[in-house]
Amino acid sequence: MRNSLRKLAVAAGAATAAVALAAPAATAGVAAPQWVVGPNSPETFSASATGVVLNLNGIPMTCSSSAAQGSLASAAGSTNVTVGTIAPLTFSGCTSPFGAVSPVTDTTPAWQLKANTQVAGSGVTNGAITGVDATLTVLTCTFRVTGSVVATYTNSTGKLAVSNNATYKLTVVSVSPGCAGIAAIGNNPTFTASYGAVTPIGGTVKPSITYVP
Repeated sequence: MRNSLRKLAVAAGAATAAVALAAPAATAGVAAPQWVVGPNSPETFSASATGVVLNLNGIPMTCSSSAAQGSLASAAGSTNVTVGTIAPLTFSGCTSPFGAVSPVTDTTPAWQLKANTQVAGSGVTNGAITGVDATLTVLTCTFRVTGSVVATYTNSTGKLAVSNNATYKLTVVSVSPGCAGIAAIGNNPTFTASYGAVTPIGGTVKPSITYVP
């Protein structure tokens, strides 16, 4: 009986050791998916846009220019991965059918650039910019907009295009008493802009974003 128990214990120990040795071998060499920023990571950048438009209730609010700064960095993951931040972001020369528009952005915390999908070899990253927060004043109306926007970055041109869809949208979250007919809480303005070319601060080579599955 004692010999039988001893043999059973030895067999169980051998089986446990075999499993422990086999486990690392099963995952050896398997790399996690990641988004790779090149040619350097992290990389600070600047970008500018012209003809930026925020459209609310059929009222276009157009800015002659917008300037952004931020950083890009490689990150692990497959979807909804933060590959960059934007801060600060400013607008200038903004007008509307009612006159001048004064937008003020809040980039504390910094807005986040998210990567979602990329067709292999295309060099085009589809994602979003989240954490958007801006307050606009036109006439006697001051309203605040928060939310997210669609973002598409193209490696070959270094352009960052921004728009909206049903998933990534902006929402008016507060209004002043003078906003009747202009803005109301719950409104979803659209925002369109094309920032390019995104260039490294102090450099000339456009950064790239590549998905490695």
